[in-house]
Amino acid sequence: MARRRRSSLALSGEQARQALAVLIQEGKLAVADVRKALGRRDRLVRALRASLTALGEDVGKLGRKAVKGASLPVLAGIARTAGGRAVRRAKPKISTAVRKMYQQQGRYMAALRPLTKPARAKIKAIRAKSGVRAAIAAAKRSAR
Repeated sequence: MARRRRSSLALSGEQARQALAVLIQEGKLAVADVRKALGRRDRLVRALRASLTALGEDVGKLGRKAVKGASLPVLAGIARTAGGRAVRRAKPKISTAVRKMYQQQGRYMAALRPLTKPARAKIKAIRAKSGVRAAIAAAKRSAR
C-alpha cells in the first residue's frame, strides 16, 4: 500500500478556492475532477458522522446499563462538561497496601478456579480461619 505524503501546505478556504480556479483556468485540472473530489469528501464526512453517531448510541446504551440512575453515562473515566465536551478523569491513586490486597485477592480467585465445589468450601474455611496466604497455599496443594 502506498504511503500517503503529508502536505505541509496550509491554505485558507479562500486561498484553496483561488488555487483551484487558477488550475482549472490553466487546464491542469478539470471541473469534473473537482466535483468528484468534493463528492468523495462529502461521502466520507457522512460516513464518519454516521459511524460516530452509531458509536455514540452504543456507548450511551452501555452507559445506561452500567450506571443506572445517572443522567449522563460515565464510562472508562470519561465525563462530559455542561458544554458537552469530553473530559478525561484522573485515575484514582491507590496505596501500595491496597494494590497488594487486590493482587492477593486475584491470586486467591485464580487458585480457587480449578477446584471443585467441596474443595472450594474447604479453602474458604481455611481463609476465614488462617488468612488469604494460607488459603492460596492450600488451594495450590489441593489442585495438584
